[in-house]
Amino acid sequence: MPKLTINGTLVEAPEGATILEAARQAGITIPTLCHHPDLTPFGGCRLCVVELKGERRPVASCTLAAADGMVVRTESPLLRRERRKVLALLLSAYYDARPQAPGENENELIRWARLYRVSISRAMRPRPRYPIDSDPNPFIRVDLNRCILCTRCVRACAEVQGRFVWGLQGRGMDTQLAAGLGETMLAARCESCGACVAYCPTGALESRLSLGAGAAETQVRTTCAYCGVGCGLVLNVRENRILRVTSTPDAPVNGMRLCVKGRYGYDFVHHPDRLTRPMVRAYLLEGRERRPGEARGDWVAVDWETALRISAERLAQITARYGPDSAGVLTSAKCTNEENYLMNKFARQVLGTNNIDHCARLCHSSTVTGLAASLGSGAMTNSMDDIAGQARLIFVTGSNTTEQHPVFGTMLRQAVLRRGAKLIVADPRKIDLTEFAALHLRMKPGTDIAMLNGLMHLILQNGWEDRDFIAARTEGFEEFAENLRHYPPDVVAEVTGIPVEQLEQAARMLGTLRPGAVIWAMGITQHIVGVQNVQTLANLQLLLGNFGVAGGGVNPLRGQNNVQGACDMGGLPNVYPAYQPVTSEASRSKFEAAWGTALNPKNGLAVTEMIPAAETGRIRALYILGEDPVLSDPDSNHVRRCLEALEFMVLQEIFPSETSLYADVILPGVSFAEKDGTFTNTERRVQLVRQALQPVGEARQDWQITCELARRVLALGRCEAAPGAPFGGWNYAGPAEIMEEIAALAPSYAGISHARLAAGERLQWPVDEAHPNGTPILHTRAFTRGKALFAVTGHIPPAERPDEAYPFLLNTGRVLYHWHGGELTRRAQGLLEVYPRSLVEINPDDAAVLGIEGEPQAVRVTSRRGSMQAWAWVTDRVPAGMIYANFHFPESPTNALTIAALDPVAKIPEYKVCAVKVEKV
Repeated sequence: MPKLTINGTLVEAPEGATILEAARQAGITIPTLCHHPDLTPFGGCRLCVVELKGERRPVASCTLAAADGMVVRTESPLLRRERRKVLALLLSAYYDARPQAPGENENELIRWARLYRVSISRAMRPRPRYPIDSDPNPFIRVDLNRCILCTRCVRACAEVQGRFVWGLQGRGMDTQLAAGLGETMLAARCESCGACVAYCPTGALESRLSLGAGAAETQVRTTCAYCGVGCGLVLNVRENRILRVTSTPDAPVNGMRLCVKGRYGYDFVHHPDRLTRPMVRAYLLEGRERRPGEARGDWVAVDWETALRISAERLAQITARYGPDSAGVLTSAKCTNEENYLMNKFARQVLGTNNIDHCARLCHSSTVTGLAASLGSGAMTNSMDDIAGQARLIFVTGSNTTEQHPVFGTMLRQAVLRRGAKLIVADPRKIDLTEFAALHLRMKPGTDIAMLNGLMHLILQNGWEDRDFIAARTEGFEEFAENLRHYPPDVVAEVTGIPVEQLEQAARMLGTLRPGAVIWAMGITQHIVGVQNVQTLANLQLLLGNFGVAGGGVNPLRGQNNVQGACDMGGLPNVYPAYQPVTSEASRSKFEAAWGTALNPKNGLAVTEMIPAAETGRIRALYILGEDPVLSDPDSNHVRRCLEALEFMVLQEIFPSETSLYADVILPGVSFAEKDGTFTNTERRVQLVRQALQPVGEARQDWQITCELARRVLALGRCEAAPGAPFGGWNYAGPAEIMEEIAALAPSYAGISHARLAAGERLQWPVDEAHPNGTPILHTRAFTRGKALFAVTGHIPPAERPDEAYPFLLNTGRVLYHWHGGELTRRAQGLLEVYPRSLVEINPDDAAVLGIEGEPQAVRVTSRRGSMQAWAWVTDRVPAGMIYANFHFPESPTNALTIAALDPVAKIPEYKVCAVKVEKV
């Protein structure tokens, strides 16, 4: 480590560090503009110059490596003169029509100019050279008059986002920043992530949504409420409104990265559609039950006491009349761990039923079931940073990562671009990530098992398996290997449509590049063979010995912000928190002692069973927190019929939803910005959610609503907690106390507390006596079940395939600018402006046959279950014979088309394959 003297102080610098980095490590500030520690040094602005003994002229500290014996001065009269010249020169090309007042969101250029006493008004250009608003992007305002050509935006787009939108064009004084080939940002394939804004030092690129908003009163660090990546972000707040969202370099998962939704999709919090008062149907105020076939009638706004009393009375009456299992609870992956824990406790202790589920049933129940059977644990084994940083091979299948988990998608792009990792993508569609892949396996939908078994056949044939690992840490290998004999390359190529040459190439890469990580999402899980798909991926990694090491493992990406946490908290019909089985006498006795009441010993119903049971009368009442089954469940016309037949529904929500049409009581909850608690991201990392705003109107914290309702139902005599039960009551001081109860009852969360999280500790469960500091990588020494089990799996065709009447195959999923059912993103101004309506991707050959010649063109898509109208997007992203639709728009209800065929074990629907026909409208 070189030792150098800076301003008279001896400094020891890391090998390869620059003078600038050495100075910052020693707490010495050197001014910079073109430099940022996240980006490759540029040395363009010359503001960071320092005096170096032995050099005639000042040198740029951001590009010169620190060397042993250097003597450096960072401030002197000469340097101050040099820096004033640099700043005056930069300001001579700079124009701002509304210069900032001191301290009011000063950009870096203005701050340094004031510090070095440069007259901004005299130095600044007197009139603009360019149009002040030169790009129509709804999120980012471009003002080239404020650009100093530092290229931080260019480097951020390339090195952080991996998108390469920005560049420089022209020469000399005519050099200017340009998107693509001098086109609009969106035309240059900008993803509107805002990285360029975050890194811009002058305000040439700034957030359009907060123009003129001024400075924030408070800045609150919290966790994003969109996908399962779990990005940290900062809410900038004034007068109970979010002015802007900013990123912070020390965010543990994402650093300065955010996606378009995280950075610009916050304004739904203030949307006028927010539910602000409790409401009940008029018939309930008459003190009567709804008659068979009677419409639910008008809504009436009421006070909280009335809404809670009616809800408690009806839930108590129905469970007393028909039994505890006549009621069901849907908890929410959008809500905190603490709220999900209380919903689990409400179902089991208060109502006496295990009929509790949530949207994980519809996305990753097959992952939990499959991995639990193979490994003993149903969660992501590795961490995103170790995959992006250390995997030599990354195999992505059934995951459109850059759109569904955008920040992790950028990390994968950079693993390829900057580190040279090899990427294989298996997907029927030509998704964005295929542009960075060494190999794209474009298989037919529903042929994942055939493809994977075929790859493993080749790996065994070539001797690329890890024999030592298999012998020491697995069982069932012989039966598994025998099954692979049925999947030779020619058979697999016929079934999957993947050429034999590509199968051989993929097998060679998988077999020879280690460590290798496997990543998947709903393209694997949402099939009638979802559990087998997951087990087959586990087989692949067991065969290769890719477990217990950085850069390896099996890595399912959770869709919503707290899907992992909602599962961990017992939001499933067969387990208490931390996956303790409800059918286990030991587990049941533990929770009976804790909660002070006898508990139901039978597994409950999944959501895909509860909804149909409402039509038959088996389920009479539902308490739903933040879920919208009408929009999210398959065959939505059938879902509507089922919910219409339901006797009573309490819905706790922040917006009116498609499901609210069938509710009898609405209890207004709060958004992520108005609550405290924790989310658990896709890599099992628990992070704080911090309250930045006061609730809107009369809305209440969701944990408080559930507690109030629980106390009222219990008071009506459903049960009474035994005296002395340590956690039988429902009086909590706040979410931190609820987490203390979770830690006492859920072994994998035993060492987690709000205090440890607030101190900045990285806690990935299990956090227990054996792992007091958390577990970034699972199964390092042994699997949860002891030895991992090779599963014997086989290709089974989808439940419904195209035919003459319905000749197209429908695949469904998300798009970058929206999320889940669109309930939040359709209420975010910029997101809706970029993607205002439902698009159906259709191959150009199919479009020509259907007479679809231009865009936009309305199309009607029909299945055996229903129909919807959307707009055609003619693209080769999809192969001929297949269309792709998203489910973000209620007016284009894709789930009216999908089939309710279920995986027999996990009860997950086959969203990814059904037969449809397409007509031009």
